Amino acid sequence: MGQHTNGIHHHGYVEDTPLNQALPAHERLTKLDAVEILHSPDEVAQWLASTLRAAMGRSEEEVSFDDEWDQWVKFAQSGETITTGLSHGPTISAVVVPEAECRCTSTPLVPVGGKKRGR
Repeated sequence: MGQHTNGIHHHGYVEDTPLNQALPAHERLTKLDAVEILHSPDEVAQWLASTLRAAMGRSEEEVSFDDEWDQWVKFAQSGETITTGLSHGPTISAVVVPEAECRCTSTPLVPVGGKKRGR
């Protein structure tokens, strides 16, 4: 599947805390740095699966997440935030972010003044 088409994308977050103690999704955007920027529903599902597998210490052959994958893609296409994790941590989230509100797409800072270094 291609890019999100409804002016959104997802930010991936990993909190080293159990689900029942994790930050609400809206607080993740302001209090945590995203570890991944996800531009399509398939990227969301891939990132969730690989991050959850890594937290479990399992390989793709051991845990495929086939059923979850379909749901994750569906939720991402619908513009929903997806949170999963392990009972003792970590909490893994793909938080939906409207393009207009995203800091990651801001114009990068440009150095001002000073001398250029030679190579």
